[in-house]
Amino acid sequence: MNRKCVQSVSVISENLWLPPERPETPRLDARLFCLPHGGADGSAFRLWHGEVGPGIEVVPVRLPGRGVRMAEPAERSIVRLGELLAGPIADRADGLPYVLFGHSMGALLAYELGLALQDGPNPPAAVVVSGSVPPHVPRSTPAMHRLADEEFIRRLGALGGIPPELLAEEEWLELFLPVLRADFEAAETYRTRAMLSAGVRLIALGGSDDPAAPPAEVERWQELGTDVTVRTFTGGHFFPFESSDQVLPLVSAACRAR
Repeated sequence: MNRKCVQSVSVISENLWLPPERPETPRLDARLFCLPHGGADGSAFRLWHGEVGPGIEVVPVRLPGRGVRMAEPAERSIVRLGELLAGPIADRADGLPYVLFGHSMGALLAYELGLALQDGPNPPAAVVVSGSVPPHVPRSTPAMHRLADEEFIRRLGALGGIPPELLAEEEWLELFLPVLRADFEAAETYRTRAMLSAGVRLIALGGSDDPAAPPAEVERWQELGTDVTVRTFTGGHFFPFESSDQVLPLVSAACRAR
């Protein structure tokens, strides 16, 4: 995506994708844009506001099909989401250093945004990808979005993150299953071998017991950048939220690095 396309996105579009800046926000040193995992909205990062430290604004991204955008259909393409989001993020960054953090599906979207924004006047300081197989590596497990409902739900339960009582609730499934399928389709069909430029740091995080992104596959993010750090944390697929006290210091340091 070129800069002209990024600049063409209106403020109205930005408000659709990003929450308004908090009126009590003090002087900012950096912004942390957070891209959620499949089926989730920005509330997944609600506890991070007070944990990343002063001077860093946590900006959860609002994706269609959930939260305040529940009435909209979910997007099925990471590339398309990147096209729609690059402008609002560039506008909100407003010249400040910023980091893109994404978990699972959000990790792939963070990477696509890093590619879209790296050649602009204010590229991201870092892209943090969490709990995801890199987009050039063939998946070792069957594509979930093609599974029948019963098996799809079983695999969701094995990943964790969704209470079993919700997965057994027909009304909840009727509402959220199409969104989850769309998100998994977006993640599972995204492929690129494009690399981040030397000026954008890539930080890949994995869980030691993550069935969706085994540590050996997370290691292969090293093939997509020139300044790459890979860290493995104890835990399963949702380790960033279960062990935020270990993950957030690393993310905070990336926001403050110059």
